[in-house]
Amino acid sequence: LQNLQGREVVLVYLDRSGGLQKFVHDCKKYNDSKQSYAVYRFIISINPSDIAELDATLGNYILHNPLQAAQIFQSVCFVAIKTLSLIEQLQTEAQISILLKPTHLPPLPSYVLSLSTYPFNYTSQRFYMSEGIVIAMGTVTKYTQGARFLCTEETCPFSEGFRCIRVHCPGATESATVRTDFVCSLCSSPLQEDMKFRVLGDKQIVEMIDAKILNALKGYSTDKSHFRIQAFTLFLRDELANKMTIGNHYRIIGIPACVQNGLQVTACIEVNSPSSVSDNFKYLLSLTSSSCWRFTAVLANIFASQVVPPGTYNTLKLAILLSLVQTSEKENADYLDLLIMTSDTLDFLNYKTS
Repeated sequence: LQNLQGREVVLVYLDRSGGLQKFVHDCKKYNDSKQSYAVYRFIISINPSDIAELDATLGNYILHNPLQAAQIFQSVCFVAIKTLSLIEQLQTEAQISILLKPTHLPPLPSYVLSLSTYPFNYTSQRFYMSEGIVIAMGTVTKYTQGARFLCTEETCPFSEGFRCIRVHCPGATESATVRTDFVCSLCSSPLQEDMKFRVLGDKQIVEMIDAKILNALKGYSTDKSHFRIQAFTLFLRDELANKMTIGNHYRIIGIPACVQNGLQVTACIEVNSPSSVSDNFKYLLSLTSSSCWRFTAVLANIFASQVVPPGTYNTLKLAILLSLVQTSEKENADYLDLLIMTSDTLDFLNYKTS
């Protein structure tokens, strides 16, 4: 996928999705600052469904090899910057750091991270989805996003410029990005960091626990005689810092990693994009709280507005919404027949829901 065809697909997707326009806007901010950076960081939103429809091979590559797929986007972005003269200060492709953020993952079991399921095949560093409740949060600290290194051998071409750039990777510790024992890949001489170009970012550690813990607190009993629920560690970086609140329920997309500290190994998740109920959605619920059906009617009215005009087929759209709500993992669930009668455009509905 590192060939010309793969880069062409990436460029087409960025153009169709509006990502290219956002990229140009982000470049303008860097260019206007007139300051040279070791690393220029760009966030690119990826819709797996759209890109898989455009090119199934690339879509699968992004989902299962996101770090390698980011290199394709890196190459495309570098060519775009140089062709359009977007950032005058940029010198090498290594200075570009691309963070791919999927809008969602396929609703399949293989994409759901479960710390209670064996085997733990989480060494591939691909995207997984998980959800739980935040039970602890640390303070925001700094970490190294990227750093510039120079070869100590003056005659080596890597003794100047921005050829030796190290960038943080998901799950990596600080010592993996900056330390004193790196050697030049060209002449094997020691590398020395240029401290003036170190780029720092925000980092926050969060503890999350599976939402099933609520069943235990409610005295919920299952057929299993014993079960154990353990919290896991999340890393929130840069724009995600302070985006979570203790006690809230979140669904996250991230890349799992094992961080080794001495003899102890900790399983953690480098969060890519957390999601919860949006503030606008909560505000809409508060406005319609005076009626038990107003909120539902508003949702049915605007549901699937890209397919049918709002206000039409409300009964059918409400049936679809109820079908989504009643989805259950239980195969032999009991269902309750509902007869809903109103005086508005909902008319009546006889539907089965749990």
